[in-house]
Amino acid sequence: MNFLQKILGAFQKTPAGPAPESALKTIALLIVDRDVTADASPETRFGGLPSAGAGFAWPRCRSCGEPMQFQGQIRPPGALHLHLLFMCTNHPGECYQFEADGGGNAVITVQADHLQLATAPAEGETVRDTRYGARLQTVVAQEYSDAFSAYEGRRREVLGQIGGAADWIQSDDTPACTACEAPMQFVAQLESGPDYQTEMNFAGGCGYLFECHCSGISGKFLWQC
Repeated sequence: MNFLQKILGAFQKTPAGPAPESALKTIALLIVDRDVTADASPETRFGGLPSAGAGFAWPRCRSCGEPMQFQGQIRPPGALHLHLLFMCTNHPGECYQFEADGGGNAVITVQADHLQLATAPAEGETVRDTRYGARLQTVVAQEYSDAFSAYEGRRREVLGQIGGAADWIQSDDTPACTACEAPMQFVAQLESGPDYQTEMNFAGGCGYLFECHCSGISGKFLWQC
């Protein structure tokens, strides 16, 4: 979802008068923080190499068989785990990168301790040429798109939201857990990134991360535009 789409969406959803207090929510925006190091980290950040532990295996695309590109890692507030996000960028648009179960993206969940930087495979597009972290900024609004539109800084600084509820561009596409088949819990909604040269390829849209705790912790990812 590009800036113009968000503005048009904001106009379409604008109520006739002020929103009732019952409709307002505290939304936790992710704002870019460029003060990050190249070391392993237990916190949310994007680009560079993933922070993982022993036994980590770099995921490969189910469609083309090539290594996926690391997009970033998300730590839910207060959680003891990280979700590592990967997406195939070897053949854009051909490997079902936008689907939660298409095999063109992957979520690897690791414990947020005893971390070390993973080693990227030598072949394929595996690492984004950027590195940045995220800080939280809370905004009271009806939904994420309103909080995004109300941000007073450069809009590219908004990396998405964490917690709360998904603000779908299209229809609700909450994935089902592979193990228990129940709808998964929303974790984060992601923008493509602060710089168009190194952004995550969501085709101008947003990414959506979900998790389930039914048997350990598992995650799924998808995007809409």
